[in-house]
Amino acid sequence: MVSPVSELTFRRSVINLRDAARLGEGEDLNDALLDFFARLGQSIIPSGGKSIDSDCPTAYLGSLFFQKLTSAFVNSGEEGWKQVSGWAKRKAGNIFSPHYGAIAIPINEDLKDEKGENAGNHWWLALLLHPSGGAKGEPTSVMCLDSMQRREKVFSPPLQSTLEGSSRYTLEVTKIEQAGYIIIISFSAKGDGSLGPLQRPEASRLQVDGLELSKPTLGLRINMCGGKGVQGTFEGTLTFELDGRIRSSSFLLLYGETAHSPIQMQFDPFQLTKMQKSVSRFLGGYLAKEWEVNGPNKKQRFEKMSARALVADVYQQENLNDCGVFVLENMLRSVSLPSGFLKKMAGASSEVLRDFPWPTQQDITMRKAKLKAITARLFAAAAEKNCQDVEKMLRESPELLCAVLGSLTESGNSEDLVKWSGSLHKELAARQVEKDALEAEKQRKEELVQARREEERSRREEQKKRMEEERLRGANPPKRHALSSSRSRSRSPSSKKDKRKKEKEKVKKREAKVKKCRSSRSSSRSVSRHRSKVDKKRSRRDSSSRSSRRG
Repeated sequence: MVSPVSELTFRRSVINLRDAARLGEGEDLNDALLDFFARLGQSIIPSGGKSIDSDCPTAYLGSLFFQKLTSAFVNSGEEGWKQVSGWAKRKAGNIFSPHYGAIAIPINEDLKDEKGENAGNHWWLALLLHPSGGAKGEPTSVMCLDSMQRREKVFSPPLQSTLEGSSRYTLEVTKIEQAGYIIIISFSAKGDGSLGPLQRPEASRLQVDGLELSKPTLGLRINMCGGKGVQGTFEGTLTFELDGRIRSSSFLLLYGETAHSPIQMQFDPFQLTKMQKSVSRFLGGYLAKEWEVNGPNKKQRFEKMSARALVADVYQQENLNDCGVFVLENMLRSVSLPSGFLKKMAGASSEVLRDFPWPTQQDITMRKAKLKAITARLFAAAAEKNCQDVEKMLRESPELLCAVLGSLTESGNSEDLVKWSGSLHKELAARQVEKDALEAEKQRKEELVQARREEERSRREEQKKRMEEERLRGANPPKRHALSSSRSRSRSPSSKKDKRKKEKEKVKKREAKVKKCRSSRSSSRSVSRHRSKVDKKRSRRDSSSRSSRRG
């Protein structure tokens, strides 16, 4: 008798019937399904279904890894490392093992609307390429694979358009936003009523990549259509739904029914969001700490800033519930690539990465249907064999193993991958040539600098040697010959005698001057003494004459 089972297990990953129901149309993929199929793909895809024990080129750290890494209010990946220190140890040979070319980390982001209120959750994949590159001076990158990328462009001053034949009917576009497959245009249309009511905004069309999108969703803050002689104003947003394969940044708006001149709108290239920058920073810090503690060569310093963060221009989902399947699909495709190929992808430019055969919405729809079918088959097999262990069932049934492999792989993109691989090799080869040229120029400059240093060192040594010789000659002056150079003659004994003679003459002149000064002072003193004697004699004569008169 067949006994139904309520859950399946594969290497610590468990799914139940409630999880399986989320594979239906319009349902979100949850973390349990994501982990279950990711680990299943890791085990059987690398060997092509021949084994479930082969080395996998991509390490998968689980859907809860980043949430755990950033919990407890930590500020960096180094701080958060202790909270996930055991996660990498479970990987075969550590995450820095040579057979790992990438690490896949699903990110569950809390989205916020313009008012800062919760707008739901969104899955995207952080694919960390060439994990050990930061310790070897080789390229390492955190590639953000987001099937609902967000960007906006504010136009200041606004883009303007007028109704043909009348400048009194105007249109202004102030902003364009993109959230995955959604394009939102903020506009304001006004008219003075001279030509009747305003044209209806929901009749507008959007041209992109040779396609024309129509029937936008209208959101109005001001809804005054006006009339003959009555002013009118429309102010609000136009929302267009894109085909997920559209990846252009240029859009042409045709407002209303007719006659308004078109408005060309251009996005800037996709930039890292605040969340994506934070993820890259935390993962770089985590890798640096993991290398410091468990790296194969701890003496080598891991440069966490060497991890280049980039946004790959991938196809966008066309609904609000397939982000988890996009994450799984990108992870499964990385598992099918050789480890060396993944490491080389770390050095690819954004332009080359854009042409990689990323999954489209059609691929995702097909994958989800296959996952639903294989899940039903696994539950049926488990009930028939009364066994919940999927690994055991796959080892016992090659047919079931082949069916699971088919549900997780795609055979149609091999030619596209080979073509893209050629483009990658060309870019890397051209970059290597440029790098070699720069290295050669750098070496040439270093050799010139070294030659100058050697020349300066030799000059200083020669100068030092001459100074030492002159010092020794000064301590033990050599005998001078009669016939010598002009420089030697300038220092001959006769010149020294002349110099001494001049000095003696100067001394004599100074002494004569001193004597003259002394003699002049002595003569002045004698004159003063003589004058004093004369004055005394006169005084005595005067006194004697006065006394005789009295008598």
